[in-house]
Amino acid sequence: MVEQVIKCGDALTLLKEYPDEYFDCIITDPPYKLGTSSVKVNADGTISDKKRSRWVKKNADEDNQALIKTGQMIQNIPKFEDWLPEVYRVLKKGCHAYIMINGRNFAELQIKAEKVGFKFQNDLTWLKQNSTPNKFYMKSTERILMLRKGKERYINDMGASDVFYVKNPVGKKIHITEKPAELFRQMIVQSTNIGDKVLDCFGGGGAIVVACKETSREGHMIELLPKNCEIARKRLLETEIDYIQGGLFCQE
Repeated sequence: MVEQVIKCGDALTLLKEYPDEYFDCIITDPPYKLGTSSVKVNADGTISDKKRSRWVKKNADEDNQALIKTGQMIQNIPKFEDWLPEVYRVLKKGCHAYIMINGRNFAELQIKAEKVGFKFQNDLTWLKQNSTPNKFYMKSTERILMLRKGKERYINDMGASDVFYVKNPVGKKIHITEKPAELFRQMIVQSTNIGDKVLDCFGGGGAIVVACKETSREGHMIELLPKNCEIARKRLLETEIDYIQGGLFCQE
């Protein structure tokens, strides 16, 4: 059985612990700006509720302080250029990176990813099969920037659609930006082999390492909040290997 590794702490620090070209694939859902907000941590440690954001849990100030201060909630978001160079460094040549992003930030992410050396591979879409209220159109999709390091590579199933049809979790969520493990399973089996190392540097509730275990890949997760790390560990204990596919090899 392949190992799943969870590191709890700041991604900007922990990424530096990995050697160059260590991972066969990067899949992550990083924090990024959702819109304007006045949410902040007050001098006494409480969360400002002047124009309090709908994303801030009113009764979880301890968690929210960490999220706001470290850039995982709306304001003080870490800049793409802060972590992209490290993600590029630890990815093997000839391999893929998938980064969840919204339309507002897609162009900036692509430009800054290419600046550190990544090559654009594809603009993928996740059709969530539910919609988020919006002033202009109901939002029922999310975008995924697919990148590569080095030479172009094929995916395992070259006939696969660039749209992922996977239902979004509804109701009580494990994490504020939770995504279904099945979504990440599809990326994993397209861009890796059994036993390959996959990194998620903004782990949240652990959906990506769960998908790694299901598909017999070695998942590595970095997550800031100890609470989320424990949630991910519990999920892994409850996860069984149930889907295996391989066949793609990274090449320089």
